Amino acid sequence: MGLSRRSFLGALAAVPLSRAFGGSTRSAPPVGATCVLPESCAGFARALAGREAPHLVVFPGTAGWDDSIAQRVRSGQLVIFESAAGFAEGGALQEQQAGLRAFGLAIERPVALWTEGRPSYLDLDWPVRARVRDFSHAVAVRGGETVGALGGRPVAALQRAGAGALLFLGSPVGPALWSGDPQAHAWLSSVLAAHLLGST
Repeated sequence: MGLSRRSFLGALAAVPLSRAFGGSTRSAPPVGATCVLPESCAGFARALAGREAPHLVVFPGTAGWDDSIAQRVRSGQLVIFESAAGFAEGGALQEQQAGLRAFGLAIERPVALWTEGRPSYLDLDWPVRARVRDFSHAVAVRGGETVGALGGRPVAALQRAGAGALLFLGSPVGPALWSGDPQAHAWLSSVLAAHLLGST
């Protein structure tokens, strides 16, 4: 039986690998939010394996929205929401727009970035500078504190609310984590450290 790498990663992404993943401690998957980028799910799982991150929830490569996000943030958790609206059905974007509006964030339609045949790079500025290769589609975001841009387009934002924070990623970082990109791993480690120190 032949099994492609993408099929394997898809199956791997369906298995709850970390308490940090949105929905992993529930008996049913989160309503409306699904991972559509197996590379992202596998990347965050690899990067977070064995780490203590009790107040972190990651929604990797996500289409749709999970209504529990607002409560999670306000109760003190850091929620990393990695949008995959550029890889999903049209309704996913509208769900994310509605959910993010509650945080004062507005997102635009996804854009394809590789039209010129060469990859571009996501420049992250918080909590440390990192340059990560993009994953072909991006969703621009307005509002909050801009913490990442792609070709001058703001695609990552940090929004504090209540005792926690929402970190929106409009350009997937999970695939870079999966491929072992050292800058992506250093950036995620810094995010975790910043949250533990209470600077999110």
